[in-house]
Amino acid sequence: MHLTRLLIRDFRNLAAVDLTPHARFNVLAGDNGQGKTNLLEALYWLATLRPLRAARLRELVRWGADGTSVSARVRADGLEHRLEVRVSDGDRAALREGKSARAAEYFGALAVVVFTPEDVGLVGASPQARRGFLDRAVFNTRPVHLGDVNDYRRALDSRNTLLRQGASAAVVEAYETTLAGAGGRVMRSRASYVERFAPVFASAFRGIVGDDIEAEVRYRPSVEDPSTLATLWASDRERDRQRGFTQQGPHADDLELKLLGRSARAYASQGQRRALVLALKIAEIRVLTETAGLTPVLLLDDVSSELDAVRNERLFEFLHGFPGQVFITTTDAAWLRLERDVRTFSVAAGQVIPAAGSD
Repeated sequence: MHLTRLLIRDFRNLAAVDLTPHARFNVLAGDNGQGKTNLLEALYWLATLRPLRAARLRELVRWGADGTSVSARVRADGLEHRLEVRVSDGDRAALREGKSARAAEYFGALAVVVFTPEDVGLVGASPQARRGFLDRAVFNTRPVHLGDVNDYRRALDSRNTLLRQGASAAVVEAYETTLAGAGGRVMRSRASYVERFAPVFASAFRGIVGDDIEAEVRYRPSVEDPSTLATLWASDRERDRQRGFTQQGPHADDLELKLLGRSARAYASQGQRRALVLALKIAEIRVLTETAGLTPVLLLDDVSSELDAVRNERLFEFLHGFPGQVFITTTDAAWLRLERDVRTFSVAAGQVIPAAGSD
């Protein structure tokens, strides 16, 4: 799959963008703060219907504008699809082939994998960051996972609010039933994904650093058996009421990374952490390609400046063998190891134009 045209209106600092991307490499070059990452975020929003960084949809709308829209023509499996997502008066609308579409109808034409500078710190980050990575990866192979995660978060917020308000046990229990259903689905999807992902990740890591160091990834749920969630919350209800929040559940899960059987978070060097994160991303792409039959569009945000020379070389070795479309941002295109099938765009003050002499 690849984008053949991209239109952006009033998205963050991007007033009007009309691009015809290359089917392989698209370099977005410019100084910091000019809009390069905003373009990647627009693509991510178009593919997932979720903002990459914003907490509220209003934050996506350019200052002074009433709304925003991102649309694209996407070629997948020999067919061309039209996707659009927009915000108007604070409400989001998604369209596929020009018609309003629910999430289940919308997804399938475009999948993206994003790699940001923040991802380089994933090994030492909070469990919340690693859960976010895991849920994004699961979503790409199983789009309904997004709805399960959102249902769980809404029910969790409701339970926490009821506990703080002193609601009766019967009222809280009603929310726990909904919470347990969504939570169970989230946990099972995560566990199933990591079972497929783990050997691919281990192989990718060996390809980056050699056979001397073994790496492994494990899903660490805070509750071992999803079927016990409702019973657990019932027994914890009074303690959670005193705390003011729900302590256990899928919102406390983690993705554990190990080197030679030891915690990577505690013992991995900076170079090893970078290698682990690069292996995570490569494995995510391979699992999506092998299990779902999809070649995603890659969104790489200035990651060359975050990786050391060895890891950067491994990244570009992978990219040259990757058959899909890539969008990559940089402050200096000379840092990138790309020699063919490249279209470069200059980004300045929210304007995106093809660079002189670009393919």
